[in-house]
Amino acid sequence: MSTTDVIVENGNRMMTHAKVVVEGVELTFADDCKGVIPFADLPEIGKFENLARIELPNPYAVFLFDLNGKSVELPWDFARHFCDSSYQLRVEEVATEGRQAFGKRVRQLREAASLTQDKLAKAAGIGRVTLVRIERGEQSPRYENIIALADALGVPPERLLVTSA
Repeated sequence: MSTTDVIVENGNRMMTHAKVVVEGVELTFADDCKGVIPFADLPEIGKFENLARIELPNPYAVFLFDLNGKSVELPWDFARHFCDSSYQLRVEEVATEGRQAFGKRVRQLREAASLTQDKLAKAAGIGRVTLVRIERGEQSPRYENIIALADALGVPPERLLVTSA
């Protein structure tokens, strides 16, 4: 029998250990990624002397309590980038993929409706340059623009947000 490492699925989201050190809050994730969130990045606490206690009530959030009893929640995704230098890059890649997929759906629906970018932009009440950037995946649309584009295309907003099966 050979031995292999077994990693908890989504271990990058689960904090297993949290402790206070002079520099900040040290965290360990289920996939053994470890790091410290400096007090300089926790302005609500500020420094070691202002921290009364720390709690890890679940694998997805750490709570810090100051001397006045006020709490600060540190969600797993905030903490992760202090422990894993590649995390932010992966998040940005996923965001880029999402913007590109959204833009592709808008372009496909616009072309299927035989609309030019100018006509769709006017119908949605947005600038043509904004529509071009959205279709290229260079810009995330605001919620209001998603609704306006869906209305102008005659589709429910979900059609723009979710790839149809």
